[in-house]
Amino acid sequence: MSSSYRRPCRLDWAESSWIRWIYVVFFWWLNPILDIDDKRKLTDDNLFDVSPNDECSQLLKKLETVWEKFENKYEHINTWNIVAKAWWKESLGIGLLLIPYLGSKVAQPLLIREIVLVINDSNRASYVGYLYAIGLGLSTGLQALMHHQFFFRAARIGIQIRIALSSLIYKRLLSLPTRAIIETTTGQMVNLISNDVSKFEELYKYIHHLWATPVEALIVFGIIWHQIGIPALFGYAVFLLQIPLQLFFSKKFGTYRKNTMQWTDERVKMTNEILVGAQIVKMYRWEEALETVVHNTRKKEFKSIRKANRIRAINMAIYFSSVSLVSLATFGGSWLMGHTLSSANIFTILSLFGIIRNQITSGFPSAIETLSESLIASKRINQFMNLWKQTHAKTLEEQTTDISKLIPGSIVMDRASFTWSSIQSAQLTEIDLNLNAGSLAGVVGATGSGKSSLLAAILGEMSLVQGSSKIYGKIAYVSQISWIFSGTIRENILFCKDFDKEKYERVLQSCCLITDLQSFPAGDSTVIGEKGVNLSGGQKARVSLARALYTEADIYLFDDPLASVDPTIARKIFQQCISNQGILNDKTRLLVTHQIQFLSEFDHCILLDHGKIEKQGLFNELLTIDKVKQNYENQQKHTNETEKNQTQNYNSVYDDDNDSMKPSETIDKTSIAIDETSVGGKVSVYIWFRLFTASYGWTGFIVLIFLMLLGQGIYDATNKWLSIWSSKLEVEQRESHYLYVYLGLVIGTWLMAIIRADYFFHIILRGASVFHDCMLKGVLYSSLRFYESNPVGRILNRFSKDQQVIDELLPVTFFDTIQSLTMVLGSIVIIGISNPWALLILIIIIPMLLWLRRIYVRTSREIKRLESVSRSPIYALFSSSLSGLMTIRTFEVENHFLNSFIFKNNTNTRALFIFIALTRWFGLRLDLMTCSITFLTAILSITLRQNMDASSVALGLAYAINLLDLFQGGVRQSAATENYMISTERIDEYSHIPPESGFYKEELEKPSNWPTEGRIEFDDYKLSYRPELEPVLKGINLKIEPRNKIGIIGRTGAGKSSIFQALYRFTDKSITHGKILIDGIDISKISLNDLRSNLNIIPQSPVLFSNTLRYNLDPFNHYTDEQLWDVLEAVQLKRKIENLKDKLSTQIAEYGSNFSVGECQLICVARAILKPSKILLIDEATAHVDTKTDELIQKILREKFMNHTVLTIAHRLHTVIDSDKIVIMNDGIVAKYGTPQELFNEKNEILTDMNNDNEPVTYL
Repeated sequence: MSSSYRRPCRLDWAESSWIRWIYVVFFWWLNPILDIDDKRKLTDDNLFDVSPNDECSQLLKKLETVWEKFENKYEHINTWNIVAKAWWKESLGIGLLLIPYLGSKVAQPLLIREIVLVINDSNRASYVGYLYAIGLGLSTGLQALMHHQFFFRAARIGIQIRIALSSLIYKRLLSLPTRAIIETTTGQMVNLISNDVSKFEELYKYIHHLWATPVEALIVFGIIWHQIGIPALFGYAVFLLQIPLQLFFSKKFGTYRKNTMQWTDERVKMTNEILVGAQIVKMYRWEEALETVVHNTRKKEFKSIRKANRIRAINMAIYFSSVSLVSLATFGGSWLMGHTLSSANIFTILSLFGIIRNQITSGFPSAIETLSESLIASKRINQFMNLWKQTHAKTLEEQTTDISKLIPGSIVMDRASFTWSSIQSAQLTEIDLNLNAGSLAGVVGATGSGKSSLLAAILGEMSLVQGSSKIYGKIAYVSQISWIFSGTIRENILFCKDFDKEKYERVLQSCCLITDLQSFPAGDSTVIGEKGVNLSGGQKARVSLARALYTEADIYLFDDPLASVDPTIARKIFQQCISNQGILNDKTRLLVTHQIQFLSEFDHCILLDHGKIEKQGLFNELLTIDKVKQNYENQQKHTNETEKNQTQNYNSVYDDDNDSMKPSETIDKTSIAIDETSVGGKVSVYIWFRLFTASYGWTGFIVLIFLMLLGQGIYDATNKWLSIWSSKLEVEQRESHYLYVYLGLVIGTWLMAIIRADYFFHIILRGASVFHDCMLKGVLYSSLRFYESNPVGRILNRFSKDQQVIDELLPVTFFDTIQSLTMVLGSIVIIGISNPWALLILIIIIPMLLWLRRIYVRTSREIKRLESVSRSPIYALFSSSLSGLMTIRTFEVENHFLNSFIFKNNTNTRALFIFIALTRWFGLRLDLMTCSITFLTAILSITLRQNMDASSVALGLAYAINLLDLFQGGVRQSAATENYMISTERIDEYSHIPPESGFYKEELEKPSNWPTEGRIEFDDYKLSYRPELEPVLKGINLKIEPRNKIGIIGRTGAGKSSIFQALYRFTDKSITHGKILIDGIDISKISLNDLRSNLNIIPQSPVLFSNTLRYNLDPFNHYTDEQLWDVLEAVQLKRKIENLKDKLSTQIAEYGSNFSVGECQLICVARAILKPSKILLIDEATAHVDTKTDELIQKILREKFMNHTVLTIAHRLHTVIDSDKIVIMNDGIVAKYGTPQELFNEKNEILTDMNNDNEPVTYL
């Protein structure tokens, strides 16, 4: 079936006419889905379209309308009240279904009483008994119909609320400026839409129990009072005592859940950082250290969940033993008062207690528990929404500035001060800036001087605390770290704009992207994964630049995009795009840069220092500043010295468009971002048993089974003893041993209920933690290919949503399943003992039940997998949007991303809606089968009444009507458990990700203290990224002597980064050829652990983790505080850190946001100094830092790594001009290798071209 056409929702069709009521009542509208058998794979195309009532945009509109009314009326938002207001009509409507439901339930024990009286009285006509039996059958059938209609519609409302809330959160997030975002974390934001909004979905399954339970309890109390009088008070006193207990436990549970969510947030945040910085984690060989951090956080989360589970265990025990406790109080009190125990009364009352047991000990506590959880979730959502409201109000206040006199493209700031947070002092102070429309301005300054903050202030991302800021015109923005979303290259450039072929090609030409696109088999239709994993850094920068150029704007803000491309391309891009001769020559352009060579072409130059404008004007005016003049003179001197080595200028050996990844190195990653798949068929039995045996092995599992059966056996013995007691003559009933045995059995039931529930939850939680740890290990030790193929949101979905399922939902459902099934087994045994003929019914019922279950599980399992797979893109989009918020807002494409979020939610809703309905379809049929058991048992009891004992009949019928709940509850919960087990299966799948080959295993034992010299040799080395692809390194032969400083240069795609990839063995050795020797040892024969532990790197983009500064320097605790202070002093950060309150224990914010990029880079340099490795790799480490930081880093490299072999990848000549030798890479081979002097004397075109275009470069 084509996905372009989808069948309308059949439920809407069924509800559109009263003639089709039977389709609604019996869920026949699902038949087309159920008709798909095992031979045809169920896919999304087979599903019905979303009903307009469940469509995400309509739900968002509905919630937002009410939300805005509350916002206008109240100062602080209350999510819970708003949701209740928005859905009160629907909630009231389904509440009415409970009236016939409750009536039919209460009628059943009364009908049983009448049947028992007929059996006891041989003078009464049999037809009377048959009429009561028919009435019993009809009442159980009505109960089943109302039950499933109610819960289906309640679940539907819950889904609607979850979708509406998550969509509103996402919509508000898209308009939330950075100044507000920094007050929260990624983990908290992900948990808002993955966990918190789900609490409302759970709430609406149980909320009606808050009123239905008291009503039903009062009705039942009246009936029991009528039957036995005062002893009814004793039983109800026990029931009423449970209510304050439940409230107490609910409060404690809420406290533990709140603590749990804090640790969950922390764990998810840490996991997200690991996924984002996966390559750096592997280069540093920090897998073990980060695994320990996440594991320790998980242990704290585990302890908090364990405490909450103890509360759950007590609740479960109260539910299980409540009828026995209440019966003891009632019948024990009756016995003490001298009343005779009548089987008709006893089992009528026992049935009535059984009816309200579910309400008082399960439904009502679940309602309180979910209410408590929803209130906690509501507070978390309130915090976010109130944050948005405050920030939005502040933004509107700042936008009231009169700009009517400005020309589009004007930027005017008058003594303006800006801050990121209201509790911090201003980061930009007294900014005076006046840029006329069409001007070209450059912003320079030291690392941390406020250059990026100035652009953020213009974008409205910072709070204006003083002065005025007037920005007039539409803005386009290119971020310092290129943001790429999952989609085609064309989609990333057009960014929701209409396609204009002439304009598009002009932009591609200006951004030097033509040849890049030609190198991809799919051209600009190439699908690039999340974060642009299949593009080089330079390509990502140029795609981001092309996006800005394609949009029509008045002001263009560029945050150092030229730092990511090589010198030739940087010059071309500047001339063709940014300069006054470029295609933006009539636009206002503001370029943040560290490259002083461009400043002479600017109309206006701005020098920032510590958040203030130190000097502004023409470039010549900036030269009056000593440090600017000194840097400029150094540039001129360096240029003259270099030109002595040149006799003439040479053109580049590449044509104008040839800054590209050659076809051999494109590695055809057009399909690298693979779709998420799901395992088909049943969940493996291996996974079921592994979950139970992961903690205490088979012994623990056997103990668990024994406890479950023992608990059920004591429970059934309690009721059987009551049956025996009531069958005795009045004189015998007065014997005290009957009461004492009954008392002992009831106490035993209660104790066993607590023990087995607590043990069960502990076993499952331990298993869930083992699964989590295995998944973490599987992800951490996987190859980089895994990270490139799977978006962060997809992986994070398993660490958040799927882990939450097996932590919290699966244990409860699983326990319910086993408890219900053991109770069903006990009920069948009791019914068989009471009326053996009734067992004949099971011969017909059980095969039908198994047939129905097979159909249900077959379909629901595939639907659940579709739901799980369709859920991941929601989190992936959310995660991706979080990192690109400034870009999304600046380009005003919030609506496009919101529509994408809505579309993905609708895709998920299609599967989830069908899944919920299928559960009710199956449950209804189970209930109707159970009704037939009850009905036929009653008929047989009347037919065989001459041979039946009244007390046995009463006990059997009491158990039979309980089967209505137990049978469908047990089998339905077993199916639900299997569906929840899909989350376990998904987590287990990540536990078995193939690790990088040879991580610990080695063919050759390395010498101690290896490497001692740092000699590197490439021997005819070839490297491919995948077996089917052409090599990206094509037979490299290269010898690097110990302690040599080697510069590696070449165009984008020439193979520079692949050399580092080869040294770190990021590609499986099975698809490499040749050797790499370090100190004579073939690195393919030693373990990855040994190899990477003995390599050192300073990456281009610094990565810090949310932990202490000490941890970020030394995660393994190998060094003393004194050593750490020494390296901080070496990188000139000691004074700054000493002034911080917590010093080395200072917490690094998420992504290192409480330090500047330059400071983060210096911390990375400090790491490198600490590590005792003879080989240091540097990947353009000074691309984004100022001249002072650059000079400091170069000085540190010369002094601290004098006796080390250093390999430096460079786009700029000045970073490697003083190297011992330079490697020039071209198309995967070593084109030239020699000293800088030799290469200049040879008049090497590439080296000369780098020098002519914009080198040597001095930074400001």
